[in-house]
Amino acid sequence: MTSTYRIEDEPQASTPSNFVVNPFWPLLATMLGGVWIGWTWFIFNGFAVGSPTRQREIAWIIGGFLGATVLAIGILMLYNNGIIQTRSGIQYAGLVLIVWKLAISYIVFSLQARTFELYEYYGGVVKNGIWVLILAAFFGRKVVLTLLPFDLWILVMR
Repeated sequence: MTSTYRIEDEPQASTPSNFVVNPFWPLLATMLGGVWIGWTWFIFNGFAVGSPTRQREIAWIIGGFLGATVLAIGILMLYNNGIIQTRSGIQYAGLVLIVWKLAISYIVFSLQARTFELYEYYGGVVKNGIWVLILAAFFGRKVVLTLLPFDLWILVMR
């Protein structure tokens, strides 16, 4: 008779574990490329590293998209109703949206970093994310942001 002992934060083996990157890379991708790549990468990395907190990470990201959508709609409504009229007013309103996205990204980064550190400590193979970051941030960004011709799409995904 054998008993299994499992640490609660212990990463679980997964199929895409060949593509694990430090959560720093998806965070940086969010800053340089937008949430379309950063948050998607966080979700993939959570599965790749076998994160026991991936359900919480996904919940934060879904909440982040919903919050960004509500904030973007609010900004567009304020602009269309003439409440925000100046360019600087639009930039300040957009700053709220940026802070929201970065806050969500940092929360997910913090959740994923704990599992990643255990994964790396116990000999997990870690890839460098620079090439994905370069391709997505500098080449994919324009493609994704011009998929739909709506201001809301651009504000949320950027």
